[in-house]
Amino acid sequence: MGAGDELRKIAQEDSDLGRSIRQTVDVEGRLVQPEFISEIIKNRVEAVPKDRGLILDGYPRNVTQYQLFKKLWPETGRGDYRAISIELPDEEAIKRLTNRVTCENCGTISSAGPMDKCSKCSGRLVRRPDDTPAAIQKRLQLFHAETLPMIQAMEADGKVSRINGARPIDEVHRDIVANVA
Repeated sequence: MGAGDELRKIAQEDSDLGRSIRQTVDVEGRLVQPEFISEIIKNRVEAVPKDRGLILDGYPRNVTQYQLFKKLWPETGRGDYRAISIELPDEEAIKRLTNRVTCENCGTISSAGPMDKCSKCSGRLVRRPDDTPAAIQKRLQLFHAETLPMIQAMEADGKVSRINGARPIDEVHRDIVANVA
């Protein structure tokens, strides 16, 4: 379950909330209010049967969200949690994000290249509006200022496994699977 995906879904709505999220994320490159995203995540987690595992992607992103998460998680009736931090140098992150395209139809993410259609469903490939160089720089600044301290707080709680994300995809995948199994 991706926090960003949930926000993008709401942002597509023609509503005050949708417009507010679009302005905050796409135009300003900021994160939405921590209480708001925490409530969305809690509702989504509670909708998943407790006998099924789940992966939260992109939440929590800062110390405030982590503090809210530590309060809400026990309320969901689920067991313990673990976090995986996929480490990647800024230069590589910039390269990957500026080349990222998403299928409008099925949501598959891939790197821009000679193909203009999705290899899975032939849907049109598009760039996310927040994958501009300026927005990427803003996200990296936010990561270093807000997310990195949160990862350090989770690590102090004994909840984090770090994975080198600069290696080949199959090696990174193998390490992720080993840490969630």
